[in-house]
Amino acid sequence: MPVEDGAPAAALRRGRPRSTEARDKILAATEELLSEGGFQAVTMEAVAARAGVAKTTLYRWWPNRAAVALDCVSARMTPIVDTSKAASYRERFQRQLKATIRLLNSAQGHAILALIGAKQTDPALAEAYSEQIARPRRAQTRMLAQQAIMAGEIAEGTDLDLFLDAIYGPLYYRKVVSGEPVTDAFIDRIVDAAFTAFGGR
Repeated sequence: MPVEDGAPAAALRRGRPRSTEARDKILAATEELLSEGGFQAVTMEAVAARAGVAKTTLYRWWPNRAAVALDCVSARMTPIVDTSKAASYRERFQRQLKATIRLLNSAQGHAILALIGAKQTDPALAEAYSEQIARPRRAQTRMLAQQAIMAGEIAEGTDLDLFLDAIYGPLYYRKVVSGEPVTDAFIDRIVDAAFTAFGGR
């Protein structure tokens, strides 16, 4: 709704926190529904009821349930960027994978895994997930791997997608498929093996 000319500045300051609070409640409600019942439990009606807001409030920010679920998951994904100057790229990847598994093991992680599972049988959701979450994050990790090549830690000419699959694949296989524990020691071995196999000459 447009703000009328001359609206008091104090009123504007009061309005923004309420909108932020409502949005946070909606995303928290979406997370709970994803964790409890998977993507099928996330309807605009259910989210609005759980968050204690009007359904029109949801449609103010999101066009449909897939959009709000993707926004919820995206907000909870572990950041890729590592600004450390001291660590090697091997150590940066180890830290990134450890942060990822901590997130997936948390309450927020249940919501993320529920959405990953749902996209296997929902082509539209799968494409939206890929466009909004998977591809941007993959681009960030490719950039990190490219920097590792420039630093001499990975060999020139390395297939970066194969390198990234060698690092992230075992983590998601254990977490999603086999159920075997993903420990810090396991992550260290994954990354060490990848950097040895694709190591700089």
